[in-house]
Amino acid sequence: MKKQFHSVGIALFTLVIFQSCMGTTYLNVRHAAQISLPADLDSVLVINKTKVEKGKGNQVFNALEGLMTGEPILGDKYGSKSAIKNMQKLVRESDRMDLIHNDIINLGLKDISGDTPIKSDIVDSICAEYGADGLIALELFDSDSYNSTNSAEVKTLWRVYYPDERKIIDEYIVHSGANNFSLSVLVPSGYRAISKAGAYGAELYFNRIVPNFTREARYYYTKGSHEIKAAKKSVKLRNWDQAIYYWEVETESQTNQKNEGKAAYNLALAYEIKEDFDKALEWIDVSEAAGNKKATSYKAILQNRKSEMPLIEDQLKRE
Repeated sequence: MKKQFHSVGIALFTLVIFQSCMGTTYLNVRHAAQISLPADLDSVLVINKTKVEKGKGNQVFNALEGLMTGEPILGDKYGSKSAIKNMQKLVRESDRMDLIHNDIINLGLKDISGDTPIKSDIVDSICAEYGADGLIALELFDSDSYNSTNSAEVKTLWRVYYPDERKIIDEYIVHSGANNFSLSVLVPSGYRAISKAGAYGAELYFNRIVPNFTREARYYYTKGSHEIKAAKKSVKLRNWDQAIYYWEVETESQTNQKNEGKAAYNLALAYEIKEDFDKALEWIDVSEAAGNKKATSYKAILQNRKSEMPLIEDQLKRE
């Protein structure tokens, strides 16, 4: 047991030393979508095809079930509205497609209820009426909420319809969850949790069909010569050109291979920030050749980002 605690202590000590020698910066990294949409599908209508079943005694059953389980009555209806609203917001803010209509459009016809796909002639008529290239449809919304943890889990089914080829480009089930610790008395916690989970599910699906940004951490060396310390100040000011100057001076003046490897590592980061992946890979090779062990894992990140760029550019094309 003492040996185990001793090992943990060494690991924590090593982590502290590592963090004290490295600075951290954050960047928004764009990654490719899982689905490539046609370039001419760049104006869409977001529709809600879910509905709460009426009649057949379901209202009474659902109400009793809600009382017993603590689930909000009509919580799915509330949550699906949140999912649609967030999907519309994501489309509206996207540089890949335009949102045709801001209001929530609900479809309630018997032949398109539930999770059955919308018939092609109906898709054609809807797109023609609104002047849309396609539809993003929320077709299923099913939630479970838990009062004991103020949380909810939601399953949603989304489809993308492309009338030009009269086909469904994508259909996918998303599972999402959320907690709600708000003290608001205007909206009960169960509804708020379902609403947040629904909105998050919309985000997850949007990221599947459109290249998306994620916030990622990057580390760089801050300890060493005057140039390394001066570059650290430049990074804090987001002046990457000035930081590059100091790090290049460091690599040119260094006789110490270890310090050269650190400066080259930092230069790779600077060129990643500038999205010049060829330059970034050149410098990470220098760092790796200088014996910097951290360069190998970072090189894999840079290679992956470079390989993704052509696909991202293709997925962002519009006609």
